[in-house]
Amino acid sequence: MDKKTQGAWLLHHARKLQATTNQDFDSIAFAGKSGTLLSAISAERQSVVTQQRLEALARANHISPKTELPAIVAELARQKLILPGSGGVEVLGLTGHSVLEHTSRIFDESSHEAHEEAVIFVSEIASETPTTDKAIAEVVSDNLKLSRKEVGDTLDLATNIGFFDSEPISAQEKLLFNGNLFRRDDARKVNAILSTLKAPEAALLTEVNQKLQETGCLPLETVNRILGQDLFARLHSIGLFDVSVVGNDQGKSYFVTRPAAFSKFSNSIADDALDLAKALVASLTYGMTVSSYYRGRIQMVSALMNKLIAGHSVGPATAIGSDYQALELKGVVAVTPADNGMFSMRLLKPEVGRLALAVIEDGDITAESVSHIPGARITEYVAPELNREVQRKNATEAVKLKARNLLQEIRTGGLKR
Repeated sequence: MDKKTQGAWLLHHARKLQATTNQDFDSIAFAGKSGTLLSAISAERQSVVTQQRLEALARANHISPKTELPAIVAELARQKLILPGSGGVEVLGLTGHSVLEHTSRIFDESSHEAHEEAVIFVSEIASETPTTDKAIAEVVSDNLKLSRKEVGDTLDLATNIGFFDSEPISAQEKLLFNGNLFRRDDARKVNAILSTLKAPEAALLTEVNQKLQETGCLPLETVNRILGQDLFARLHSIGLFDVSVVGNDQGKSYFVTRPAAFSKFSNSIADDALDLAKALVASLTYGMTVSSYYRGRIQMVSALMNKLIAGHSVGPATAIGSDYQALELKGVVAVTPADNGMFSMRLLKPEVGRLALAVIEDGDITAESVSHIPGARITEYVAPELNREVQRKNATEAVKLKARNLLQEIRTGGLKR
């Protein structure tokens, strides 16, 4: 596994640990939070971050300014990535991939336990294809010199935390997989699923996939109307679809994309480990289709994005001050006040902008895509992984049984046994 991929799994697992009180993966949690903060405060060019902004970005990314930030700042300084000063920190110019590599280095240089390496190792294998806990236990035991009991306990704890998912296939065996399943070899896996669906269900899935290829994204309501809630729940729970949320003070709106929409331009978890490009796609789509002309509606997205990617500012416009707050909190854009209540915006992470623009230009995203997004500022973005986790927890036993059958088909490539 390369260092970028390991760094991506560290960020993924650290987010899962934030929802628990578990202390068994402390090195993963620390490295992941260090990478998350580094991503939030860094730009492609070297910059200075004031102490006030540093603490605000830490809070926005669920890092305590008092109990966690000092240790993270000390580690980033030790890694020579930042230079602390009296009024804040100076940060090296970094790309998203270099942030992942530094996150990986922080973990490698820590005094971590073998079971922490094990969950990263298993996560990558389970993202390629569903595999049984029995088969994976043998591989992990041989590679990391852990006893079978230690491996079993680690796998049980990891699935409870949500590092990866599991479905029982017998009284003694579970199938392990995760939501990164459909980034790679998507066609083979989708064909395996089609082979096990009833003919009408397969036709509906093909219809939705075609619509998503044409438009880029669709409202969840539209997809549910075509597939029906039961079939969608089965397919979403195994990671065939991504469901993202944009929200504001008027409510939340859900829309569906395909992991393959991003894998056309990036084929691993490392390419959008923080879901930054997905968040930017959501905000740009909103700006193109919902924001009013007088607030600063986006009319020529390619020209606007190319200007941002080249390092220039856009604006001033009233909408900029409110529509991109979720991206500000992730350190993707910097927004500055202009005259008469208007604002200008600068893109801090051009590589995120390039990926988002590629996805938007490849699909004809229209008003249909986001017709239910509230006509007000976007202050919240909920990533697909969290929504899939909620979906799986709320799934009925019937849905889980059918999802298990789909996963078995992916394992065998749709071959009849």
